[in-house]
Amino acid sequence: MLAAGGAVVAVVGRRPDLLVIVAPLVVAALWGHLARPRVDVTGEARLGDTTMREGAVTGVRVSIDPPLPDLHGIALLAQAPWVERKPSSGIVELEQGTATLGVRSTRWGRRRVGTVSIALVSTWGSFRAGPVDLPDLECATLPVPASFDASAPTPHPRGIVGLNRSNRPGSGSEFNTIRRFHPGDRLRRIHWPVSMRTGALHVTSTFTDEDAHVVLLVDCLSDVGPREGIDGRPTSLDVTVRAAGAVSEHFLRSNDRLTLRTVGAAEVPVLGVGSGTNHLRRVLDTLAAISPATERRDSGERAIRGVDPNALCLVLSPLIDPTMVSLAHTLAMRGMTVVVVDTFPDHLVADPTSIYLALAWRMRLLSRDSEVHALRQRGVPVVPWRGPGSLDQVLRDIARRAAAPRIARR
Repeated sequence: MLAAGGAVVAVVGRRPDLLVIVAPLVVAALWGHLARPRVDVTGEARLGDTTMREGAVTGVRVSIDPPLPDLHGIALLAQAPWVERKPSSGIVELEQGTATLGVRSTRWGRRRVGTVSIALVSTWGSFRAGPVDLPDLECATLPVPASFDASAPTPHPRGIVGLNRSNRPGSGSEFNTIRRFHPGDRLRRIHWPVSMRTGALHVTSTFTDEDAHVVLLVDCLSDVGPREGIDGRPTSLDVTVRAAGAVSEHFLRSNDRLTLRTVGAAEVPVLGVGSGTNHLRRVLDTLAAISPATERRDSGERAIRGVDPNALCLVLSPLIDPTMVSLAHTLAMRGMTVVVVDTFPDHLVADPTSIYLALAWRMRLLSRDSEVHALRQRGVPVVPWRGPGSLDQVLRDIARRAAAPRIARR
């Protein structure tokens, strides 16, 4: 257009110098037209890891097809919640048709990483495409399990494999007694010092090792607190989800069976009984799919339906919604072993800047203390979540109570 306009002005005004000035523009336009791509240029964005942990970094690889050498361009990754871009501007230059952007997920959940846009231009600007938006990329961010360990055994072991000592003799690793040799005993169990002293074969007997069934009830009815991600202060649901992941990892690595149920979250897949590392991955995927307060009418009856009566029920809740307190009472009335893990973050009431907010929290905490007292009066222990060792004392007390003599009718 500049060359044509300059040529018209040169002819009308009889200015041959203008023809000399616009001649390079004509050459550049003809060169660009002859050298422009004859095929459709398409772009593709691919995420390095579609599943990652909180705080992990992965890459978004952007490429164009075909990778023409005379094309230059940039790729832009739009800003998305809980996603940090590297570089922070989200803009990188395409080199030889490819570019890589770094992304870091700062909070658990399933979300879109962001829209990737590309813009291409050829030499001398004779060809340009875009900006074009590529299909959105989705990823699942698994919660980072909090630090947790328990030295106390799991009560009520009923399975056939595991690391919990049973009260009945059998094949295991815990020493029971030394007795006479019976047909079928293994030769490696022979206790030679006693056998040589008595003149008869004696063997060492052990207690059998069994696995227990653990049921996790996760409170998804609310998410209170500032959402600052992995680098900031956790919300009540952050503490609950990370505690659930830590407890699941501990029990599943001990070969126990585990069931996960959620209350107050819609479209969360039902997770049955399982054990092992693969089941731990399914548990973390289920926790990542939680959307808080998406099913406010959930009373929890579906979550506790069909629960094994011999299972250890761990209710993880900040005890803000009375629904979880009612569920704990219901499970206790059915004679089940229930432990409530209090996941209320202390920093929610530590901000004295707002007088009215502090007064509201004081009133709610007074009501919450009465609910906790009612649970303890019923015999349901309420344990604050403090990481490693949080459940040691209560699990020992439950195991001691289960082994205590009981009055029975004859």
